[in-house]
Amino acid sequence: MQDNSVDSCISDFPYDLSFMGRKWDNIGDFYNWNMQRAEGLHRIIKPGGYVAIFGHPKTNHRMKCAFEDSGFRIVEEIDWIYLTGMPKNQDIGKLFDKAAGATRKIIGENPYASRRPNPMNGITLMMNESNWDCTKDLTITAPSTDLAKKWDGWKTAGLKPAHETITIFQKPLEGTYIKNIEKYGCGGMNIDACRVPYKNKNDINAVKAKCNFTENAKSIGFGGKETIYGIGNTPLEQARECVQEEGRFPANIILDEYTAEILDEQTGITKSSGGSGDKSKGALGKNLYGEYKNEENTAHAGGLGDVGGGSRMFPIIKYSPKVSPSERKLPSGERNPHVTLKPVDLIRWLIKLLTPIDGMTIDITAGSGTHGVACEELNRDEGYNLRWVNVELMNTESEPFCDVSKERLENYK
Repeated sequence: MQDNSVDSCISDFPYDLSFMGRKWDNIGDFYNWNMQRAEGLHRIIKPGGYVAIFGHPKTNHRMKCAFEDSGFRIVEEIDWIYLTGMPKNQDIGKLFDKAAGATRKIIGENPYASRRPNPMNGITLMMNESNWDCTKDLTITAPSTDLAKKWDGWKTAGLKPAHETITIFQKPLEGTYIKNIEKYGCGGMNIDACRVPYKNKNDINAVKAKCNFTENAKSIGFGGKETIYGIGNTPLEQARECVQEEGRFPANIILDEYTAEILDEQTGITKSSGGSGDKSKGALGKNLYGEYKNEENTAHAGGLGDVGGGSRMFPIIKYSPKVSPSERKLPSGERNPHVTLKPVDLIRWLIKLLTPIDGMTIDITAGSGTHGVACEELNRDEGYNLRWVNVELMNTESEPFCDVSKERLENYK
């Protein structure tokens, strides 16, 4: 590939955790593995272009160091938060009993455990009990040896996984942002395309209504004309709207729908209804060190009038470590066998954030082609004109991902 020819890369790298015994996730020298790829990307990515790499908290520090050492800058890290991760610890009490060859007394059965087959093993998930694994041991046992009793309830290291990190790197700009963008056509983040939408039209109208400043406040934003930075002299009719109708500025945390519900339960559903009293006066007045110039309250200070819980501040993208059954189903009716499949919505969001509408984007660990699917959906549904490249290992009998990608992408011809 030509030097300085690609606008963005979005890749879900291996985490070097020997996940499910897969050879491709047993790297060994993870720093050098990443360095080889970082150096190749640094050559082909345009100045100002972005690279987004998924990582695991245990190993992504090596990936970050390799990309920094190759010349990239870390400009952001996104936390993708979800509820459906499963802990993978071992019970230390049971380990002591097993080492001693001791028999543990059965005291019950775990009511929360499931005998359903694991879709990660390539078995179609069905709710028919005849397909459940009845050989799985779901019993609850009591510790037997003294050491097992002492350490009962203790586990090997690790907490329930509830987030993955996405590190955003940028190839250094040539000069300023505008000079770089003039020359290479990339370097900015498309914030408006990735804004967090309001819950409904009423919230949009309420927010816009709260942005109508009173006559005695000629200002941009919420400061008055006497503010310390002196930006308050712009006539009201020329002031930019303080809230974008398309939605809120995206945060560096992405929630799944279940986490959003829990956050809303914690915060409650509230209406941001505007301020009152001294705080309201200060918002329009001489608010340096608590000195108030205006004595009249204003409607918009202290709130924007929208309704919802805390989750309305964050992007929400459906998460499933196995991806939903409908998304995992291939056009042929077969099941996509990839074990670390990412949701198309998430990859599409990252492409939109980091790639110009007519840009070139690449995925160098493409798996079963989700990056290509996301590009084709953007081209078909949202007026994009993306060119894209997916790179993946050659087919094997157990992991025919090039064939799987081809089947998924032929849908868009």
